[in-house]
Amino acid sequence: MSVSTAKSLILKAQDNIDIAQKNMSDDNQHDIVGYNLAQASELYLKAMMALREIEFPDGDDGHDLDHLMTTLEEEGFAEISSHADVIELTQYNSPSAHIRKDERLDMDEYLGYVNDLKKLVGEQLKLF
Repeated sequence: MSVSTAKSLILKAQDNIDIAQKNMSDDNQHDIVGYNLAQASELYLKAMMALREIEFPDGDDGHDLDHLMTTLEEEGFAEISSHADVIELTQYNSPSAHIRKDERLDMDEYLGYVNDLKKLVGEQLKLF
């Protein structure tokens, strides 16, 4: 893994954010917005793993935002813990996810958390 892998993951994450933003105002697309924000978070976390040459976990762990974040913390990247809010998006991280209305997250709020994570990734990319 490398800087080029990280950059590729970052570009894909931006595509997911763009899709989420386009559908943000349509309540019927809530799960799609959540899925794309979860995917962006996953890709940003994996980009930071690629920069540090940390292997991506296999199976479901590779899509579990908490597991990815914990792996980064265990590898000495303590700053990631301040972005733990994105972990809540894990429930959306499946194309077949369907979240009940009374359990839905505020997607505007979580878009902000994902954009904060994006900023951290950009700062980290400059260091490599």
